[in-house]
Amino acid sequence: MSQAPEPEKTSLWPFWWQAWPLHRQLRRLRWFLPLLVFALAALHQLAVKGVARALPPSWHNLSEVTIYSLTGSLVAWIGLTWIAAAAERSALAEARLRAAYAELESNHQKLLTLYDLGQRVAAADDEQAVLELAAQAPLQLTEARASSVVTFDEERNRLKLDMAWGLSERYLQALRARLELGVDAVRCRTCTSLKTHVSSDCPLFVGIQSIAQAEGIGSLICLPIAREQERVGIISAYFPNADGPPEDQVRLLNILGGAIAAMLESMRVRARQVGTIYALDQASQAPSMDTLGEFAAQVLDIVMTGWEAQAGGLFLYQENTHTWTCRAGRGLGESLNSPQYALALELVQQAHAQASPLIVPDLGGEAEHRLLSAAAAPLISEGETLGAIFLAARRRRVLNERHTELLRTISHQTALAIRNAQLYNRLGQMAILEERYRLSREIHDGLAQTLGYLGLQAERLEALIIAGRAQAALQEVGELRRTVRAAYVDVREAIDGLRLSVEQPGQLAARLRSYVHEFSRQSGIAADFKAHPADLSVDPAVGLQLLRIAQEALTNVRKHAMATQVYVRLMLFDRELELSVTDNGLGFPPSPSAENRRSYGLTSMRERAQSLGGSLAVATRPGQGTRIIVTIPVDNRP
Repeated sequence: MSQAPEPEKTSLWPFWWQAWPLHRQLRRLRWFLPLLVFALAALHQLAVKGVARALPPSWHNLSEVTIYSLTGSLVAWIGLTWIAAAAERSALAEARLRAAYAELESNHQKLLTLYDLGQRVAAADDEQAVLELAAQAPLQLTEARASSVVTFDEERNRLKLDMAWGLSERYLQALRARLELGVDAVRCRTCTSLKTHVSSDCPLFVGIQSIAQAEGIGSLICLPIAREQERVGIISAYFPNADGPPEDQVRLLNILGGAIAAMLESMRVRARQVGTIYALDQASQAPSMDTLGEFAAQVLDIVMTGWEAQAGGLFLYQENTHTWTCRAGRGLGESLNSPQYALALELVQQAHAQASPLIVPDLGGEAEHRLLSAAAAPLISEGETLGAIFLAARRRRVLNERHTELLRTISHQTALAIRNAQLYNRLGQMAILEERYRLSREIHDGLAQTLGYLGLQAERLEALIIAGRAQAALQEVGELRRTVRAAYVDVREAIDGLRLSVEQPGQLAARLRSYVHEFSRQSGIAADFKAHPADLSVDPAVGLQLLRIAQEALTNVRKHAMATQVYVRLMLFDRELELSVTDNGLGFPPSPSAENRRSYGLTSMRERAQSLGGSLAVATRPGQGTRIIVTIPVDNRP
């Protein structure tokens, strides 16, 4: 903090009085002045009486007047001088107090401005807004004339002017022309003084000193912009003073520079964390890849993009064989013998052994793999190690110890994504097996038995022809034709059942309406369909199961009910979705053997309804038809 100028001192005290020791002693004894005055008055009176005794009586009055005049004048002079000195001291103290208050007020305003800038920097939405505030800050906090933000072009390693504040158009054009010629960024990357005179060889002054001096610029001071502890740019503040700003202003700029650097780093880390985790979350919830390898590649690309890594790998681990398999790799070389792949495998094995992220901020520049920083983190889900992820960059400290928790979070999210992809594949395989089982059962119960029956009929028809019984043979041909037609309907139903799983099962009302119409056309049974709402759509998984239930119910109607009319209703209530299939057929006969023919279909429908958290109810009466009701809970809240 700079000192306030001390007011000019003009004393009314004579030199001998200021140097008189008794004066200083009296100032220390000011609380005893009343006693001292009383004592001096007594001594004065004694002195007057003593002089009077030594003189004739006629001289007594004159001597007393003379002595009182001399002592009174002396006392008055001392008192007035004392009062003047006290007033001078008071004025000097007041001047110093005002100067200190003015300086305190100035510093207070600067601190308020710094605080306000800090709040605005913290509330900034993006990096560009932070840099704009940083460019304006030197003009608000210090006596700077102008400022500029210069970053380093990573590809060409040159200076690049991003923005300027307060520079004249003439100076700005000259500075741009200077940088466009190509100014090496090495000098600014390694500069330690960060403060220079206009006549120096600073890259920001060389070639344009005359313009700077003409515009009253005498020096500049730079605030470094760092990323991952590596300088990537500078904020330059231009001052009219050739010696630069005072020390207190330099401290303010350093505080500001630290806050800006911390905010930029925090903003980059936060953006990377949020963006990467969000992308991984989206990928884990809705995997769109056909194979686990393709899904692993998608996850690796997301993580590498978020971390700005140039090499990476996603390895899966087999516990029973202790085998590492690279399911996705980027920048790891063309073979398993490459140095990049060897480094990746070494780090993922170490991370797996210690069950926590492993980060190497600086790998050194001599290795054959040419990677300068790397990290590996195990992929652990529910206590099981699924594998590990490897990341590496060609810049030092891109991955460093401060990113341990972030890397742990991303590895956990990646493990969840991989686990979900594996479960998704398993569900797909289970669905395929389930449909295969359904088709095999339908083929066995329907088409296989029909073909067997057709074989028997063909043998009987052959025997009738040999026996010359033409009329009986014609009757068998008619029965054969009806059996072939029934087999054709079974095959069409099987084909339609396969189509249900791939043609927008989520559009439940539209798909069910189309299927009921096709069922009526092929079976000859009048079918009536109604839905509320008419365009009802549900989750595709829910829609597929309800379509399967409707298909199974209608197949039973065609095969067993001997019905002429069937009613299909799909109704959405407040918290329930209800599907019902009602026919006017024979109903369930009391014979257990006859009921068993439908038990497989009812079991399948009930299992499908229960898988959705719902239930299946059957209402039937011999000769009066059957009604199948499926109810599942839904959350219909907005």
